Amino acid sequence: MKYAALLMLTALPLLTLVGQEVKKVQEPEYIGIVFSLDPAGTLLPLERQQPNTQTKVIGLGYGGAKTSIIFKGPASPVRFKAGQNIQFVVRLNAPGIDPESLVNLDVLKVSKDHREIVIAKAGSIGMNAKSTSGESLRSLNFVKYGERSLKLSPVEPLGPGEYVITTTLGQSAFLFGIDAN
Repeated sequence: MKYAALLMLTALPLLTLVGQEVKKVQEPEYIGIVFSLDPAGTLLPLERQQPNTQTKVIGLGYGGAKTSIIFKGPASPVRFKAGQNIQFVVRLNAPGIDPESLVNLDVLKVSKDHREIVIAKAGSIGMNAKSTSGESLRSLNFVKYGERSLKLSPVEPLGPGEYVITTTLGQSAFLFGIDAN
């Protein structure tokens, strides 16, 4: 009788654990779609646009040219505060591939009716052409999140401005802005 009671007492906590389900984190349903992650673990959509590439020639080429990726509107409706801990989640299907080669975070140059990343510039009549891609990049930290996703966050706090996250696996860009405190 003592042994039966002892066995029941030791088995009770194990049975309690078996009866409880482990809460799974919320993950994106589709590959390449980026969400912001709020402190409660809820995925929130970012502004989503298709990038448009545009080349502008200045003064018939004598003034040079620039190629940019353009996004409509001067500011994203999705806003964060400067200094806020910002995290994002993306589902990727690329096991064994460094996520840094698949996901980019860029700061955007703002104009009155659009936002852009300048990816190449050329001097007069195509002279001194240079790629500027990489100049707008911001570094990211990556951590496994759930079963099939990654959580990403900026290595350094982002200052006020407009930003875009792109993946090599998708055709969309995911935009957000940061406001001064």
